[in-house]
Amino acid sequence: MIICIFEVMERCYLREIVCESFKKAESEIPSHSRYALAMHIADKTTLSSKTLERAYDKYVSNKESKYKKIGDASVNLLCEYLGFNNYQEYVKSKNRNIQKKEDVVSDSKPINVIKNNKKNLLIKIASIIFIVVAIGYFFSQITGAKIAKCMVWVKMEYQQVDCNTSLQPEYEADIMPFDANKLKNFKKLNVTITTDFFDKVTNKPLVWYIKNNDEIEYFSSPGLHPVTGKTLRAITPYIINKYVPIHTNNKNSFISE
Repeated sequence: MIICIFEVMERCYLREIVCESFKKAESEIPSHSRYALAMHIADKTTLSSKTLERAYDKYVSNKESKYKKIGDASVNLLCEYLGFNNYQEYVKSKNRNIQKKEDVVSDSKPINVIKNNKKNLLIKIASIIFIVVAIGYFFSQITGAKIAKCMVWVKMEYQQVDCNTSLQPEYEADIMPFDANKLKNFKKLNVTITTDFFDKVTNKPLVWYIKNNDEIEYFSSPGLHPVTGKTLRAITPYIINKYVPIHTNNKNSFISE
């Protein structure tokens, strides 16, 4: 239970950091599109615009199921953009603000009233947390009991389906046994020159590809092509230079002669 509470608190802080970063960007540039805001923050930090767009989708647009939690290094860079040295300083600042508000309230109330209010508040919070956890567990059990887990490839990703589901027109391959890792991490990618092809620290590939009917297809994980079954290959600088367009919609990406 305590671990769950801390995870919820951390998630709230991450959401606040991302939202505040994009809010600050809105005050600094005229265009408020996701792409423009991400590019602006990227210019102010060492983060990639792709990372920022994914963070926007997860924490601002609430596309919870598609993207991983933003990394610690990225969080620290956003905190620096907001004027803090790191994530820990941001959290301390938030806690100080909360404490100041409590102190203001406590100065205006008798001590016994304050103690009773805090006690009642803690009881209410504990009750709400218990109810939320119980309801979540109950529905997860019902859902798990009703759905026999399988999955199928649909356009850009695997989707979970009932194992008894008949093949639909949008299914590009046969229904296969459920694989949580593939469902979460194996996606088809639309790459551009701004895509992070290699890990900045280890230089290991982050993209895999295959040539299919004279077309290069890109994926987020190694393995087999979901339709043809052919083995995917790790991306190389040669493939990037040969097949990935060198221009994006960003005017700064065009090479001046």
